[in-house]
Amino acid sequence: MRPVVIAPFLAAALLAACSPDDPAAPPAAPQAPAMPEPPAAPAADPGLGTAIAAFLGDNAASTRTVVRIVGEGQGRVALVYLAGMNWCGTGGCNLLILRPAESGWEQVGNISRVSLPVRVLSTSTHGLPDLGVTVSGGGGPPAYEAKASFDGRAYPRFPSDDALVGADGWVVMTDADIPAPAPDPAQ
Repeated sequence: MRPVVIAPFLAAALLAACSPDDPAAPPAAPQAPAMPEPPAAPAADPGLGTAIAAFLGDNAASTRTVVRIVGEGQGRVALVYLAGMNWCGTGGCNLLILRPAESGWEQVGNISRVSLPVRVLSTSTHGLPDLGVTVSGGGGPPAYEAKASFDGRAYPRFPSDDALVGADGWVVMTDADIPAPAPDPAQ
C-alpha cells in the first residue's frame, strides 16, 4: 500500500475553516495603540507670512523657520520655530506662537530654550492646544520634554522645569524640518 500525502490538503482546509470572523479562531496578536493623527492643517492665511516677517524685522533674511498651523476654529494657532543666530543659544531656539485675530495674526507666545521635536498634546488650556517642547543644553539637566500651556493671555516665556510624562500627542516639528541655510552670496 502506497502512503497518501494529505498534509498540504489538511492544512489548507484547516486554514479555510478558521477565518478571522470565526469565534473559534485564535485571537490576533495585540498591537500597540495608535498615536492620534494630527488634525489637518488649514490653508495658511496670507497674512501669516506678513505677521512673521513683521516679528522678525531685520532678522528675516538670516532666520530659517518651520511653520505649522494646528487646531481648528478658535483653537487654531501657528507654531513658528525660529532657527538662526538671533534666536538660538545652547539651550535651544525660540518658538513663536500666533493665533488668528481680527487684524491678522497676534502673538500669544514666544517660548525660549526650545529644542526639537515639538509636539501638540491632545489636551488644551483656555481653548488653545497644550504643547510638549524639548528642553536641552544650556548647561541644564539632560534633555526632557516640558509642557507649555496657554494661561488665557499667553504661553510661558520659558518651558517648565518639570518633565512631562505620559501625555498623548503628536509630533509636528523635528530637526529634519529645518531648512538648510541659504548659500552665502559673497562666496
